[in-house]
Amino acid sequence: MAELDVQNPLSGETNCGVLLHQLQKIWDDVGESDEERDKMLLQLEQECLDVYKRKVDQASKSRAHLIQALADAKLELSTLCASLGEKTFVGVPDKTSGTIKEQLAAIAPALEQLWKQKEERIKEFLNVQTQIQKIYGEIAGGNQQSGSPKVDESDLSLKKLDEFNDQLQELQKEKSDRLHKVLEYVSTVHDLCGVLGIDFYSTVTEVHPSLNDATGVQSKSISNDTLARLAKTVLALEEDKKQRLKKLQELATHLIDLWNLMDTSKEERSCFDHVTCNISASVGEVTVPGALALDLIEQ
Repeated sequence: MAELDVQNPLSGETNCGVLLHQLQKIWDDVGESDEERDKMLLQLEQECLDVYKRKVDQASKSRAHLIQALADAKLELSTLCASLGEKTFVGVPDKTSGTIKEQLAAIAPALEQLWKQKEERIKEFLNVQTQIQKIYGEIAGGNQQSGSPKVDESDLSLKKLDEFNDQLQELQKEKSDRLHKVLEYVSTVHDLCGVLGIDFYSTVTEVHPSLNDATGVQSKSISNDTLARLAKTVLALEEDKKQRLKKLQELATHLIDLWNLMDTSKEERSCFDHVTCNISASVGEVTVPGALALDLIEQ
C-alpha cells in the first residue's frame, strides 16, 4: 500500500495513508506479529466496508424518497391541472430528462403557480356560491346563513364557474322580480289603507317588519311567506273596501231619500258631498284617502 505523508489540502485533516503509516510504525515499535497485523487490517477493511454500506443504504433510501417525491409532484401537477380544467399548462417542462433533483426543480415553479391559481379560483367559487346561498335564504325566508358554502375542489374549471355565475344571474333576476312584486303589494296596501283610514305601518309591519319605510329597498323580505301574506292582506283589504263601499252607498241612498222627503237645502246637502259622490262609484274608482274610513261611515 502506498504511504502518503501528507495532509488533505482541502480539510487540513490527516488522510488514511498517513494514519496507516503511523499505525505500521507503532506496530514496528511494539513488535506486532504479521498474523496480528493482518487480522487488524482485515478488521479495518471490514469496518470501512460497513461504513460504505451504510452510506450506500442511506443514499439508496434518499434516492427512493426523491423518486417518490417526483412521482407525487407529477401526480399533484396532473391533479391540479384536471381540477382547474387545464389540459396543458405552459409552466410545465416538456422534457423529463435530467437528474431527479433537476426534474423536481423544474416542476416546482409550475406547482407553485398552479397552487396560487387554485387558491384564487376557490375564492371566486366561494364568492359566487355565497351569493347564491344568500339569495336562496332570502327566498326561503331564513334570516341567518347556514355557514359558508362548501367548494368542490375537484372541479374548479372556468366552465363550472360560468355555470354558477349563470345560476347567480337567474337568482338575481328572480330576486329583482320578487322585490318588484313586494313593492307593488306594499304600494297597493298603502293605497287601500289610505282609503280605509287604516294605519299603513302597523299593517305592513304585521306582515313582516322589513316592509315599513324605515328599511332600505334591498333589505325588504322577498320570501315566499312574505309574498303570500302580502297577497292575503291585499285580498282582505280589498274585501273590506268592497263591503265598506256597499255600506256607505246604502247609507248615502237612505240619506238622499230622507233629504228629498224633508226638502233639505243644497247647502245642508253639500256637507255630505264627499259621501254622496261615491253613491254610484265602483270599488276601483274610490281612491281618495279616508273615503271609506269607519268614522266617516259612523258619521
